[in-house]
Amino acid sequence: MRKDNKLVFRSKIDWWIACLILFSVVTAWVAFIGTSLWLALLFGGSMTALCAIGIFGCWYEIRGNQLIVYQFFKPHTFPIDKIKEVKKTIGYLATAGMSSRRVSIKFVDRSVMKSSMPLEISPADRDGFISALKHINPEIIVAG
Repeated sequence: MRKDNKLVFRSKIDWWIACLILFSVVTAWVAFIGTSLWLALLFGGSMTALCAIGIFGCWYEIRGNQLIVYQFFKPHTFPIDKIKEVKKTIGYLATAGMSSRRVSIKFVDRSVMKSSMPLEISPADRDGFISALKHINPEIIVAG
């Protein structure tokens, strides 16, 4: 989706992750049945807020030559001109994504991520996301 000269891609959420989060929230509220109302509201509300932040606080934005990954509403910026390779993957690594269907991004040098590991994210529209990156940097290799 385009907003003010930027592209925003929401994170895909797998059904089993949504069920797990819903189970966690319900368990938090059920655990406080029979306790004082303020205690239930404090802890149940906190658990609900944390789960909502996990779900709604993750998205990806392409603005100019920057890829901005928001995780827990905190932005991490990566230069698109330093992307070497983009590949569709399936994985369960703990990363900025709520789905096992991901996009793995490798950079030209380690200094971008301060690691040799690729950036793995899970945009709902993987093809549109890869196309937008490729439009900005045609040198990107799209692997398998």
